[in-house]
Amino acid sequence: MRVLIAISFLLLSALIGGSYGGVEVFLNILCVQFYATPTGRTFESPIAAMKYCVGTSTCVGFQKTSDNGYQQLYRLTGYAVNQTCHDYYLWDKTGGISFPNQPNELEAAILFAIYPNTECPTTFDVDGSLCRGRSSITEDICGTYPSYMAARYDGTSCIVVQKQEVIKSWS
Repeated sequence: MRVLIAISFLLLSALIGGSYGGVEVFLNILCVQFYATPTGRTFESPIAAMKYCVGTSTCVGFQKTSDNGYQQLYRLTGYAVNQTCHDYYLWDKTGGISFPNQPNELEAAILFAIYPNTECPTTFDVDGSLCRGRSSITEDICGTYPSYMAARYDGTSCIVVQKQEVIKSWS
C-alpha cells in the first residue's frame, strides 16, 4: 500500500495546477480522496473557486463536484489513494518549502493544509506540547489523520503532535 501511495504521489506531483495573481498555487490532485469538509456555495469554474478560496482564511482547497461545479473544502484531516479518481485541488501554503525526510513529495503541502495557521489543526487547541481536539473531532475523524501526527483518541478527545514536532521529524 505504501508503494502505491508513493507512486501515486510521484505521478500527481507533475500535475501542479494554476495560480491566482502569480502567487497562490493550487495542486490538482487526482486519484486521491481528501478527508475534508465541503462548505459554501458551488462555483462554475476552478478559477472562481481559487479566487474565493484565497479570500477565505479557513479554505484548504476545493473539489470538483460535477462537470461545472466546484466546492470549497476546509478542515483537512487526511487522504486516501482512491482508484475512482476525484478532482481535488489543494492550496499549497508551503511557499516551496520541503523537508528531506518527508514521506513523499506532496506531504508538506498536506501538512500545511492540516495545520493552516497555527501549531495545531483547525478545531484543536494547544495542550502543553500536544494539540487536543474539540468535541467536534470524533474518534472516527481522529483515525483519518496521517500516521506522522501520532493521532490517538483518549475516550473524549483526539490528541495529535504539534506541527513543529512533525517538521522536526522530517528535518
